[in-house]
Amino acid sequence: MTVAQTPPKNAQTVQPAVYRCAQAAPYIGVSRSQFYNLAKSGEFPILKLGERASGVLRSDLDAWLSKQRTAALA
Repeated sequence: MTVAQTPPKNAQTVQPAVYRCAQAAPYIGVSRSQFYNLAKSGEFPILKLGERASGVLRSDLDAWLSKQRTAALA
């Protein structure tokens, strides 16, 4: 029997630098279809990761969230 190891309380979780589109949508709090609409309208530069894979930089998602927050507070 093995005991599941849990990370120490002070351990930081590592977030990916690039999110696949399906992961990016919940990260910014929208549906997948809404994320694709935002990407199509140019809100996020989409990276081609392979023949059938694409993603977006976390820094671009964070910048978009910051822009949305600033607009909401204005």
